[in-house]
Amino acid sequence: MHFHHLSLWALAASSVQAVPPAPEINVDVLIIGGGATGAYAATRLQLLWSGSTSPSTSRRSRLFPTTLVDFKTGFVVPNATPTNILSLLGPIGNYIAAVSPYTGIAQGYYDIPQPVDPQLLEPFSKFVARNNITAEMMQLIWQFAHGVGNLFDTPTLYVLQSFGLPHVLGLTAGYVYSPAGNQLLYDRVAAFLGKDVLYSSRVVSSTRTTSGVTAVVQGRCGTRTIRAKKLLITIPPTPSNLAAFDLDNNEKKLFAQFSDIPYHVGIIRKSSMPDLTNFYNVDLQSPTLLPSSPFVFRFETPGVPGYQTVKVIGEPSNAKARTLALTAAKTVGNAVSGSPGNPDTAVWGQHKDLGLHVPIEAVADGFYSKLYDLQGGRNTWFTGNAWCSDYSPLLWAYTDERILPNLL
Repeated sequence: MHFHHLSLWALAASSVQAVPPAPEINVDVLIIGGGATGAYAATRLQLLWSGSTSPSTSRRSRLFPTTLVDFKTGFVVPNATPTNILSLLGPIGNYIAAVSPYTGIAQGYYDIPQPVDPQLLEPFSKFVARNNITAEMMQLIWQFAHGVGNLFDTPTLYVLQSFGLPHVLGLTAGYVYSPAGNQLLYDRVAAFLGKDVLYSSRVVSSTRTTSGVTAVVQGRCGTRTIRAKKLLITIPPTPSNLAAFDLDNNEKKLFAQFSDIPYHVGIIRKSSMPDLTNFYNVDLQSPTLLPSSPFVFRFETPGVPGYQTVKVIGEPSNAKARTLALTAAKTVGNAVSGSPGNPDTAVWGQHKDLGLHVPIEAVADGFYSKLYDLQGGRNTWFTGNAWCSDYSPLLWAYTDERILPNLL
């Protein structure tokens, strides 16, 4: 879904030629991170410098049958069907009315005015009760906001940043779908940027000043020194991720307040679950029907017989999360086919530092205003899921509006 481990982008406005294999490189912008935001920023900068326009896209869709199963007990919910978006027009309208007053997060940004509206800091359960959010609407919200973990206990701010006004409007407008998968997008970005991308590289030390940034980078081509006029960091801003970036005390204090929700993903094979079918987890012992952390969110077909993708939320241990996934695969397989099968993981990994959040006391104390004030300090800018809702259109819009004008 993204470039290998950590990708660095060394971009020069005067040329798009490949970076030469030299021990020292001088560039205009050094971009840290090869995910959706880093890839977008690197491509947009090159297109803006060259005067090119963005490529066009097309919409396509494909649907598969869905079965609701209690992953703990194996009980299959009879006659269950996925929520029909057309049947939710009334509840969606009610939800839009409920979230619209929070204008500071209407674009997915953290433009939260002081004093912070106390309703944003309350558990989401209070928002649901206050606004008469229906059970059917909750199932739709859950599809987008499952990454927060225990949905009803989560501060309303973070649920709305997972499924708020811009997400609802995007859902009703439709989505751009890549028929060949998301990897094709990254492959084409890689081809476009060529050797300006330093794969599997890491910054081991750096100096950030008002006159520019110097970074020592280790990677496949050995050790290089990159001198950049400006630095863009798109990886999650945790103290461990940014240990090599010459953080000052204020940055350390802010970044140390972040916590994440563990999020594991994988591909299951050799299960007894039917092909080309999705299985969603429901907890029939819970009044809300939503599972509690840690939990397996769902098994979903990638459209390839013999495989299912899986997501596990809230389990700190990668090994235990994998065990949860395999146990659930056996339970579901046995429930729908009469045999637990012998499931294994073809691919397994952890999306580290997703769902970054801070305590509500920090939010009330103006954390996000202080975070945004870091932009541009010592020629360093930041973007990514800590700075905006973790939803690609919003991340790209934030990068376009708030970041790229400062890098040109």
